[in-house]
Amino acid sequence: MSGTTPRHDRHHHHPEVHKVSGRWAWFCGCGSASCRTRLDPVPWHQVVVEALGHATTIAA
Repeated sequence: MSGTTPRHDRHHHHPEVHKVSGRWAWFCGCGSASCRTRLDPVPWHQVVVEALGHATTIAA
């Protein structure tokens, strides 16, 4: 090990898609998540598209 801590890219969003309680959702390190805006089940491909849309925004 080099003894250094990993750097986090604070200028871009990096959401991850996971299956939670039988539903697909995306979560981002900025605190945003699809499960906070929608309660109905959504197909996996739609969640991925939403996560990609979030990833294209520049973090403030």
